[in-house]
Amino acid sequence: MEKQRLLECTDLHTSFFMEGNREVKAVNGVSYYVDKGEVVAVVGESGCGKSVTQMSVMQLIKSPGKVLSGDVVFDGIQLLKDGKPAADMNKIRGNQIAMIFQEPMTSLNPVFTVGEQIVDIIRQHKKLGRRDAWKLGEESLAAVGIPDAAARMKNYPFEMSGGMRQRVLIAFAVALESELIIADEPTTALDVTVQAQVMELLMDIKKRNNSSIIVVTHNLGLVSRYADRIYVMYAGRIIESGTTEEILTNPKHPYTKGLLAAVPKLENKKRENLVPIDGAPPSLVGLPDRCAFYPRCAYATRECEQKAYPCLRLVEKADHYAACHLADEEE
Repeated sequence: MEKQRLLECTDLHTSFFMEGNREVKAVNGVSYYVDKGEVVAVVGESGCGKSVTQMSVMQLIKSPGKVLSGDVVFDGIQLLKDGKPAADMNKIRGNQIAMIFQEPMTSLNPVFTVGEQIVDIIRQHKKLGRRDAWKLGEESLAAVGIPDAAARMKNYPFEMSGGMRQRVLIAFAVALESELIIADEPTTALDVTVQAQVMELLMDIKKRNNSSIIVVTHNLGLVSRYADRIYVMYAGRIIESGTTEEILTNPKHPYTKGLLAAVPKLENKKRENLVPIDGAPPSLVGLPDRCAFYPRCAYATRECEQKAYPCLRLVEKADHYAACHLADEEE
């Protein structure tokens, strides 16, 4: 059965303009897509542009940041055209695209109860009275596994644990039956057990509402069992993409290999140190026109230093792409 495209982002560029006429190229020509009913992971180190990419799609970038160019189409609706808003995002955000932000501790307003906040969001997007919206809020909290939902509606955020607050944010998407859920580091600051619970909850919501999900994370291990496809980002660009199976079993970019080597493996019986990626991510100000991973790459050659930035190209099976001069070479 042919898949239906839900979201398509093409050649997106977003920069932040700092003092001294410095331009931080946070998103530098990013293209990706999400099909209906699909789970897509966007993976990379902090500062690589994962979150800024999603905020650009949602048109949440504020000064000194600016979306410079790129097109975004959601379910046939043009959201961005040449970097300029092409649709009323107030009708799209929350109602059709929900974004779960990475800080459950600060994403909820501390001076309003959870019930007041969820009712306010429901009434902005659905033609419901306060009583019906409150009932839907209770049902949504119960749907994400919050016990005694009626009582929890009267709680303030500080009366809940981090995991519980993350469930509240997911409940917003449940209440509005959003077609696309963008989960930006949904397990930040949560312990390992709660991380698994949150991911399982997102999968339950996807199945129930036939939603699509974008999971933004730095942890390849976290999404390995949930994502259909993975995009790996580095220094504002996508440097590898493919099915989860291809990325995990046959990575082609040295950075992807480094991320996988840094994931703890339960089958290792000996006490083995994790293999870190040497060095630090580059500054996004004045990046040279060559592979940004070159200074940290264990496989780098003189060709990598002299050639221009490699474009994404098909390297293996269908839909497996990598931006590396050495991707086709046998190791």
